[in-house]
Amino acid sequence: MKNKAGVILFGALAVAIAGVTIWNIYLNQNISQATASKQLQVTNDTLKQENNELKQQLNEVLPSAQEQQKRAYLDTVRQFIDVSYHREKEGFEERKKIAKAIMDKELYAQFYPTETFDYGNTYSSNPSDLHLYVQQFDGGQDEVKVIAEFTNHLVIKEENVYDQTHDIIQVLLRKEEKKWIVYSVEELKTEILK
Repeated sequence: MKNKAGVILFGALAVAIAGVTIWNIYLNQNISQATASKQLQVTNDTLKQENNELKQQLNEVLPSAQEQQKRAYLDTVRQFIDVSYHREKEGFEERKKIAKAIMDKELYAQFYPTETFDYGNTYSSNPSDLHLYVQQFDGGQDEVKVIAEFTNHLVIKEENVYDQTHDIIQVLLRKEEKKWIVYSVEELKTEILK
């Protein structure tokens, strides 16, 4: 009986030790997962904060002088396309003023040969889908070439004309008095779209 009681006591003790060990392993695993999750959350929050700070610094940094020049002449080309290929009675005078400021005299006379809009009230031409391609720009240059590709929508209501053209032009600019002036335009391709 003593042996039997010792075996039962030993078995109960072994089961108790195994239970405590399994319970410790379970708790340790849960604590490890919770700790790892908290560490990942802290790391994630830190990286988000760092990312936001870097974005703010990037917004505060001015573009380089070379990038500013590139933006300036690309903006001039966009304006040129808008005032030269956008033709309709409404807004004619405003476009004409802008054109005079960004074109040399000969080119201005080519695109605005008269003082008034002579195409009629139902004529309109509107460029869209503008893409600009730039030659290599190293900065400090006084002349640049830009290739412009766009779709032009022509509407003449009186004649029931609704056409679209795909145009590719080469625009030449030179720097005069710290601003870019368009002095030449060459049509490279004009194709009627159906």
